[in-house]
Amino acid sequence: MNITTLKLIRGAIVFMATLLLLYGAQFLWQKYYITVPLNRELQSVEGVQSVAVEKPSKINEPVNINISFNNISNFQKTYAQINEKSVQALKNKTYKINIKDNGNDELEKLYFDINMYVEKALIDGSFPSLAEKSNEIAKHIGARSNIFIDDKYIYLHITKGDKCLYKLISRQSRGVGELK
Repeated sequence: MNITTLKLIRGAIVFMATLLLLYGAQFLWQKYYITVPLNRELQSVEGVQSVAVEKPSKINEPVNINISFNNISNFQKTYAQINEKSVQALKNKTYKINIKDNGNDELEKLYFDINMYVEKALIDGSFPSLAEKSNEIAKHIGARSNIFIDDKYIYLHITKGDKCLYKLISRQSRGVGELK
């Protein structure tokens, strides 16, 4: 081999080693400065049972935060704490909070029965009647419905026995034909 070929091979090896080193550093930074601290912070929120943070496979995708709760008393307060801690840990990164519940078909059916009143409340602002109707419908099957409302979301928490269903409904307007 001549000297030019050896220099090219050496340059290629150094380039690949540098890329490997940078990728490893980025992986460690992601894990130990974002994922682990975020997991620890979210686990400290009262009522959080488990947390799984999934880093995105592509640059522009959001970080997925999968959370499951113990039976909590105030869904709105718990979600606000989770959201606040996520913003602090992730800074400018986009993220999506996925709430895992242990609801069953009966609670899902109850949610769909209540959903008509949710949509009505979103249109005309009849939130007091939403709370009344949801409690009335839930009582028919021996369940309990708690509704919390702020300027961004309607927080619906339905329980029956040890089963819980959590629904976060955006109050932001949707265009005609758009899916939730």
